[in-house]
Amino acid sequence: MIATLRYLKRSRFFPGKLLTAEDLELEQEYFREKLKRHNRYLHGFGVVFGLEVSKSGNGVVISPGLAIDCQGNEIVVPEPLEQALPNPDVDGTLFLSISYIEKETDAVPAVVPNSSMMENSRVEESAAAVFGKGNANQGHMHFKGRWRACFESHGLTIARLKLSSGQWRIDRRHHPPLIK
Repeated sequence: MIATLRYLKRSRFFPGKLLTAEDLELEQEYFREKLKRHNRYLHGFGVVFGLEVSKSGNGVVISPGLAIDCQGNEIVVPEPLEQALPNPDVDGTLFLSISYIEKETDAVPAVVPNSSMMENSRVEESAAAVFGKGNANQGHMHFKGRWRACFESHGLTIARLKLSSGQWRIDRRHHPPLIK
């Protein structure tokens, strides 16, 4: 996995330097990449705490918690996250994964002459839950007490559901990867 290492570049500030949006974005990218590198190489990927899945009516509820994905992103679920169950299908096995997502928010007027253009001024880090046919954790190696990150962008599978007598049931034998 050493091939994913690269040199990081950060801004150098000095009196009289004109700060640009690019300088500030580089500064953020530097610290984000350092944190992600730390997470990937020292902790691997998996659930840090919480993120238990329970059934609720026609859906599931993911409890608040924290996980790290294979790219080193922190997936934060600050409050219970509900996800509707899909209609039952033929094979009867589904996997529930959570993913790190970013959303642009907080629109403000852009300072452009003769324009009423609006631009989003913030990026909110969030989580998304999706059902799928495959286990995103499959093929990952467990090495010396931790799950080794593959550095690819994909969700973290936290539950397996099985169709039984026309009802979705959470398979308690499935255990998501944990960070210890």
